Amino acid sequence: MARTMIGFTALCAMGLAATNAPASQPAGEAPGERNLIMGTGEPRDPQPFTREQRLLDAVRRGDRATVERALELGVSVEAADDLQRSALLLAARDAQDADLVRFLHERGGVIDRADRSGRSPLSYAASSGQLGLVEYLAENGAEIDRADRRGRSPLFHAVMGDRAEIVSWLLDRGAEIDRRDRYGDTALIMACSKGHGEIAWLLVARGADRSLRNDQGRSAGDRAAPGLDVCREIAPS
Repeated sequence: MARTMIGFTALCAMGLAATNAPASQPAGEAPGERNLIMGTGEPRDPQPFTREQRLLDAVRRGDRATVERALELGVSVEAADDLQRSALLLAARDAQDADLVRFLHERGGVIDRADRSGRSPLSYAASSGQLGLVEYLAENGAEIDRADRRGRSPLFHAVMGDRAEIVSWLLDRGAEIDRRDRYGDTALIMACSKGHGEIAWLLVARGADRSLRNDQGRSAGDRAAPGLDVCREIAPS
């Protein structure tokens, strides 16, 4: 609550107008002075905290009051950071707040807009196990099998996050069970390599092909953690 009030108070006090002014230069430091304290040696050239940045920061923190105020003052709901993460995506990824995602969507936020890595809000919701959020995104147009730049769909990210409930839900909605990523891995190969036994059993029960091999010629059984016999094909007697 305190963080919310701080963000909202700062936003109201400034009216978001002063955010376009350059940040003050620390005493004794010339513009572009090297940032030796951080050990990076990079020029330190402070940038203004813009209206858009205030909105995105508030979204990350789930600060609904500041989000609403920023939008009232004309900040675009489609504002995004330098990694192309939109406000709606950050609400799913960082705040993990289905109500905030719904609020932004109702005000024009694109439900399936991906970031620079190709990951969509549904991908992040799947990996964090937010079933209610996954349901809302899918029911409002998010593509179930939308792949990121590594070729990994939300199903892959649910598997990697060990989210059995999400895996089952996505399969019930038609997620491609034997889809391959850019390395040739399948969801089953991923589950087996990470030792996620419950998910491996679920995928096999739903028809995942244990014989498939990735680009290195390795199958789910080859990559399986010790004791995961479900990942190995049983030769006919």
